[in-house]
Amino acid sequence: MTRLGEVRKLLSANDLGLTGGHQGGITIPKNPDILKFLPPLDATVYNPDFWMTVATPQTGQHWPLRYIYYNSKTHDQGTRNEYRLTHTTQMLRALSASAGDVLAFRRNGFGDIEAVLHEAEDLAAPAPTEKVLRNGWRMIIDTKD
Repeated sequence: MTRLGEVRKLLSANDLGLTGGHQGGITIPKNPDILKFLPPLDATVYNPDFWMTVATPQTGQHWPLRYIYYNSKTHDQGTRNEYRLTHTTQMLRALSASAGDVLAFRRNGFGDIEAVLHEAEDLAAPAPTEKVLRNGWRMIIDTKD
């Protein structure tokens, strides 16, 4: 099993709510390793969610974010079948995030999730342990054992 050290998302204008669209939050890929990095959700439940506190060391703040699996399609009640991280707007504003920046999620020494913002040019060269996914997502594999 792959052990992730970090999960990164290249932020789009849509992720930041700058396009005027109705998207709520950041779409999470259905990659099994990323889903294991986040708290478990019970797919047998209609739209399961988990409120988690995410720290941002750059601001010294903690943010309540909602991790949700919109699964109406799998319950024959609609068309959605996607994971999202919502209630991110205030956190991204406090970090002064811009489209093209990279939001990195990692676990601190206590196992809690932290979010760190990087300017895109700081992470331009892929790390040797980096796996590129779709829609601006990357996984950094933890090589420590």
